[in-house]
Amino acid sequence: MTDSEVLTVQQVLGDGRFAEVGDVRLTETDSRTGHVAVGGALGRPLWAGHSVASSSGPTAWNRVGVYRADTLECVHLVRLYWPVNALAFHPELPILAIGSGSYDGGYFYEGELTVLDLESGHATSLLKDRREVTGLRWRDRHTLDAKISVPTEDDENELGTTTMDVAIAVPDWRAAKARSLQVNGVAVAPTATPFAPEKRRRQAWAVAALSDGRILASLDRVAVECWSATGEREWSVPASGVGCQLYVDPAENTAVLNTWTGWTGSASTVERVRLADGHVEPVRTLDRPAVVVTDETGQLAIRPETGPTEVLPSDSRVELGRYDLINHFFDIRRAPTLLFLQGMGARAHEDKWIVAFDPTRQRTERLFPLEWDAAQGRQLFGGPGVFVDGSIVHATAVHNGAGLLPGNSCVVRRSYPDGKAQWVFTADHQVTAMDTIGCTVYVAFNSGEIVALDATDGQLLGRQHLQVNGHPVVPLSMSAAAPNRLIIGTLDGRVLVCDTAVRESYATRAATAQ
Repeated sequence: MTDSEVLTVQQVLGDGRFAEVGDVRLTETDSRTGHVAVGGALGRPLWAGHSVASSSGPTAWNRVGVYRADTLECVHLVRLYWPVNALAFHPELPILAIGSGSYDGGYFYEGELTVLDLESGHATSLLKDRREVTGLRWRDRHTLDAKISVPTEDDENELGTTTMDVAIAVPDWRAAKARSLQVNGVAVAPTATPFAPEKRRRQAWAVAALSDGRILASLDRVAVECWSATGEREWSVPASGVGCQLYVDPAENTAVLNTWTGWTGSASTVERVRLADGHVEPVRTLDRPAVVVTDETGQLAIRPETGPTEVLPSDSRVELGRYDLINHFFDIRRAPTLLFLQGMGARAHEDKWIVAFDPTRQRTERLFPLEWDAAQGRQLFGGPGVFVDGSIVHATAVHNGAGLLPGNSCVVRRSYPDGKAQWVFTADHQVTAMDTIGCTVYVAFNSGEIVALDATDGQLLGRQHLQVNGHPVVPLSMSAAAPNRLIIGTLDGRVLVCDTAVRESYATRAATAQ
């Protein structure tokens, strides 16, 4: 079953014009071919409490979509590593030139010139070196005039400008090879091209499936929205920042929301929303980032970046040390009590342990170290997880100075409360979300892949790359509802209602085999 389909997308909520590209930066229309090209940005998948931006391969959170002008159907979708700065349709050939890039914040101006073949859908990056491309205009069939930034700050200081005019002549643009062009140009005064992105849906960080068929979602600029079982949006609570976390109380009357203002100010607001009508009441407002932790009883903890963690409704305060978005995120669905990651070493990220809040003693107690193989002595990061059949299945990743290496992303099942590893599944990309239906664990990765694992032994049941209308999407959040319904929030802000294809439990398969 290792190549079997994991799920099928039955319904797409929050869809709309140019949904695939996120915030729209620029558009270009070609009346000759009847296409509209749209450059957009999904944003890096991180907020002050959690990051899922790590991968063993190049990450690409920027998009160019090519749409039919009459129907706005997306016919091509290109992933880019840098922001989109320029688009230019060829005057005669079925190709689109795409200029992208940015300053890295320290020394280099990096980017690329990409040519998309509108017939084959194949995209080719043409420049030999990484160069930021800020402007494009076709002079004739063979020549493309481009504005390209200087390579480094040293060049900027020497020339007194960041911008160079370059004329790129290619005999046959459709036959141009990858990394085949070396460019040199003439320094010119830069012309500012301010972008005011058109704000659209993106980054659905949290979703929840309710028992009555309704669906909740929290995303960029939306603290929470409620969709009916028939796919109509019933109400929405706007946010000036990012809706990051969403936890429904066991009775499904209210939900707790965590909204982050963004890097400017970087504060958090915790609220409680009434699910019948969307009425919101404040819980806490903090002047720093914070994460919310809950358990299956509805107990709630607010853990700020610095300072004590507050447990509600008891108003207890516990010291867990400093929190950071890479090391300490530990969100375990349906946990029997509040669980946290706490550093026991000289620094907060060192020697991390899973600790549990004891409501009787009003304090935390150590359970087991995050590292399940002490002989390896690795620094592991936190991640999402789920409590299933008396054990914790959680995601983690191994720290390496070179970044996330192949095989260094893991899903591990730990017996509770001793923490013994029962099985380990390794991957090359970071886990974004996880949930279970019966004995099947569904794991989402920032590569766009969904993997189904047997919760009992970790056996791979199926895997597939998630697509909507034939184009890849990145799953960012997940909520399962028995017997076969999976809700997925995507990086582009849409909410997918899915039917699971892998439904057979380990016990059923074992009984059948006998």
